[in-house]
Amino acid sequence: MSNKKSFESQLTRLSLIASLPLFFLTVGLMIYADISIYIVLLTVLLSSISIVFCHSQIHRKSAYQFRSLSNILEAMIQGDYTLRAHAGNHDLALKELIIAINTLAERLNKQRLESVESQLLLRTVIDHIDVAIIALNDNNELMFFNPAAKKLLQLAEIKTDENELNIQLAQLAVLECGENKVMPLSFSGQYGKFNIHMEEFREEGKQRKLFFITNVSNMLRSEEQNAWQSLVRVLSHEINNSLSPINSISQTLKRFLDKHENIQEHKEDLLEGLGIIAQRSNNLKEFVNSYKQISHLPKPKKHPSSLKSLVEKVTKLFHKNTITVATSQDLTLFIDAVQIEQVLINLMKNAVEAIKAAGTAGEIVISWQVENSLLVMTITDDGVGIANDTNMFVPFYTTKKQGSGIGLVFCRQIVEAHNGELSLTNRLNKQGCKVTLKLPLSH
Repeated sequence: MSNKKSFESQLTRLSLIASLPLFFLTVGLMIYADISIYIVLLTVLLSSISIVFCHSQIHRKSAYQFRSLSNILEAMIQGDYTLRAHAGNHDLALKELIIAINTLAERLNKQRLESVESQLLLRTVIDHIDVAIIALNDNNELMFFNPAAKKLLQLAEIKTDENELNIQLAQLAVLECGENKVMPLSFSGQYGKFNIHMEEFREEGKQRKLFFITNVSNMLRSEEQNAWQSLVRVLSHEINNSLSPINSISQTLKRFLDKHENIQEHKEDLLEGLGIIAQRSNNLKEFVNSYKQISHLPKPKKHPSSLKSLVEKVTKLFHKNTITVATSQDLTLFIDAVQIEQVLINLMKNAVEAIKAAGTAGEIVISWQVENSLLVMTITDDGVGIANDTNMFVPFYTTKKQGSGIGLVFCRQIVEAHNGELSLTNRLNKQGCKVTLKLPLSH
């Protein structure tokens, strides 16, 4: 058993040590002064009562306050933050301590309420979201699943076949932390394409896996159908534009020949008609070749390249125009220089044509900077700007008389193949267009 005294007992003992010597000294002096024995006895009685009472009160009050604070702290440990302590107006130091404990209890109670509300909101979202959420332990055993995952895996109330469940979950083992991938998978006989995102978390110091699974089959089929409809609409429009005059002219030439008229007399008309047929055929061939160009873009062959040298090479092709390179800093990019050069040529050509259409001696400004490990290049011009930004990247859509409608689509495909971004906007409070090209600095 421990021989240590409680804190309140130590306070009482210290108080007795402080008062008893004075008590015995007073009694001794009274006896030495030969004071009446009755007065001495009365003094001893009253002093003893006073000492016992005061020190019992010291022990009781200190023990009460300590037990009260201890009970509040114990309740807080158990998760009950409703208890509060009360201190007298004159107990300044003790009052400060009690106020601090009460404030702590109020703050913890507020945080607990916020946490409960957040958990209820999160639980509601998890239960009603159509994304299947699955948590696995380090042995790929199912730890948690939401109703969408239960429906996807067909987890009945009765015990599900563990072998079948393990086979389904084994499909997810190929993903790494943070990876997002669209994969053809099979869950309980349901085949389709699923978007899988995997994250990791820790529980009780152990690594766990968290999967978010979305069935994107219907969405992909819808997008695919829309893409085919758009493609067929564009192809039909362009082919009909070429075949209609060919058909009309062919019918006219056929009528000439059916009537057995003098061919020499209508030689010019025949040659003109055949020329139109040949021209429209070539246009149709170029259209098909342009489609082949954007649908068979080769994979970039990346090598370290100097950005400044690349820009200088492109600007020399447009030396008749006013072009300002506002940045002197050189950067080394890991890119396919040939493809990116073609992108810059197309963008510069568009800027030059926009300035020419505006009928002004406009200026083209090229600048770049580094933001979050990305090259951010801007090309601004004083041209006519973008007339219809909705269809900018629609294949074969163009507002130019001699345009093919594949330039910007081709540029964006190249940039996205380099894991970059390409965007065009009209300049704010100024005439012209602003092109923003973002490319990663490393692999």
